Amino acid sequence: MTQENPKDYWDKNIDNWGKFYLESSHSDEEFNSPSWLTKLYRRLIVPIEARLMAKRYQLTMDFIERYVKPRMLVADVGCGTGIFTVEILKRGARVIAIDISTSSLEATRQNIANNVPELLDSVQFLQMNVSEKPIPIVDIAIAMGVTPYVIEIESFYGNILSRTRIFYCLVLDPKHWANRIRRAFPLLNVRKVHCFHRNRIDDILRRNNCALVERRDFASGYLDIAESTR
Repeated sequence: MTQENPKDYWDKNIDNWGKFYLESSHSDEEFNSPSWLTKLYRRLIVPIEARLMAKRYQLTMDFIERYVKPRMLVADVGCGTGIFTVEILKRGARVIAIDISTSSLEATRQNIANNVPELLDSVQFLQMNVSEKPIPIVDIAIAMGVTPYVIEIESFYGNILSRTRIFYCLVLDPKHWANRIRRAFPLLNVRKVHCFHRNRIDDILRRNNCALVERRDFASGYLDIAESTR
């Protein structure tokens, strides 16, 4: 089975992931897997994922409430449908919405237009692969649901950590039982996600002069808050 380009996946599925965050139907997501497995996954796993996504949304909102202040500049890496971009704007910060997918950037722009149209001028939209190019200098960067689709994790982190004071990120843990199953039976890895050991991430943080402020186990991975020590 071929590895699907992350840009192609998100171009096809970004609208459905927006529904997923809002606990709506997620039955239209397109997987690069046999039809029987797609149906089984949607029936058995997607309802569990929907509940976890609701929790992930709340945890990210807690982070935004704690850290985002008026007049800050925040990078929403992998902005998706702009759910967090809108919330950051509501708190008086400016946003750089970054995504590899043009569909994601268009969805984010529409979300802003629908909810906070008066703040559209406070957003810069960038289509880019963060593994290949550094993000602009910002106060805070968030990356929710991005690293599972990243292969070059060192360059991804390096292109963010060198440009921000605080980084909030979700990473999948290869030691979690669910990810062990994905690794043992690759057919079950319907989204072709990638996992990264905690000690590898810790080493990347150290080499980029960043300290781990907080790490929280979440679902089949962990949520990190890292801060620059430069």
